[in-house]
Amino acid sequence: MKRKIIAAAIFVFVVVIMMVIFFNIGYGQPDKDTAQEKLVVVSPHPAPFIIPLINEFESETGIKVKALQCGTSKALELIKSNADIDVLWGGSILSVGESEGAFLPYKTENIDSFYENFKDVGEGFTCFTDVPSVLMINTDLIGDIEVKGYEDLLNPRLKGKIAFADPSGSSSSFEHLTNMLYAMGNGNPEDGWDYVEKFSDQLNGVILQSSSEVYEGVSSGKFLVGLTFEEAALTMINQDKHIKIVYMEEGILSTPDGVYINKNTKHADSAKKFVDFMTAYNTQKYITAKLGRRSVRRDVEASVLVTPKEELNIVEADRDVVGSSKNKWLSRFSDMMGGANE
Repeated sequence: MKRKIIAAAIFVFVVVIMMVIFFNIGYGQPDKDTAQEKLVVVSPHPAPFIIPLINEFESETGIKVKALQCGTSKALELIKSNADIDVLWGGSILSVGESEGAFLPYKTENIDSFYENFKDVGEGFTCFTDVPSVLMINTDLIGDIEVKGYEDLLNPRLKGKIAFADPSGSSSSFEHLTNMLYAMGNGNPEDGWDYVEKFSDQLNGVILQSSSEVYEGVSSGKFLVGLTFEEAALTMINQDKHIKIVYMEEGILSTPDGVYINKNTKHADSAKKFVDFMTAYNTQKYITAKLGRRSVRRDVEASVLVTPKEELNIVEADRDVVGSSKNKWLSRFSDMMGGANE
């Protein structure tokens, strides 16, 4: 039995390595020789999301892509310091907002098909998908603990059993921090800090390092509830994990993530084709049908697996306020965690 387990583990490891090599999914800094030959895209998206879209882009355009996976903050560092990276694919416009000057101004050829509120969000920003923040519940373990929104996370029975990633490195966690401040502050983020302080105490000193640790931690049973984004929870459900999505009754921040071209790109034409492909009708239709995301296009219907947006209690955040306050908010949250997320 032990030999079979070891053999199975080796097989899985080899398959994963082959996938990484075959699909050019990498981590960290791009190889300079590779960067000269390929469009280099850095992204916080998970590999199952990246692979089919990159594969189709290469097939349709003939442009080869080198994809690097990392969190949004790390991706921004790479964009700002390495001219061999061409595109940042992912990261909410709230998280990326302060870095607008790092991107090449470009309006996709598909812009006329966007919802109005996704058309003009910044000179170097192109909206990619609409991403609501949600709570993710492990239905096998939650028992009779009721969770309908943020207030329920203060239940003493949940202390130490809540998955939340470092908002200074995770775009989805920063979205949730912003969501809490606006929803629990009744539209005034400064009034939301009383709640955030109570929430931080509920984490019991545990702060995760990536968005993936949140949804994987809940689906594996390490945590009872996690603060994540809609697509991640849907992915777990599609993998037959015993997961439930909760749309916070106090209000939901639904912010688009984007596709951003490095202003120092050496492959501007290819980068623009990448942006156009990712916002094209067929791509956006595939994303909603197969990958659990909401489209930014008016002509693409949402997945039947998600709650219609008009039925959600949507809260709005002031982009200028969020952009100018981001570092202050992150520092304040870190202080509440005792510096655990520094």
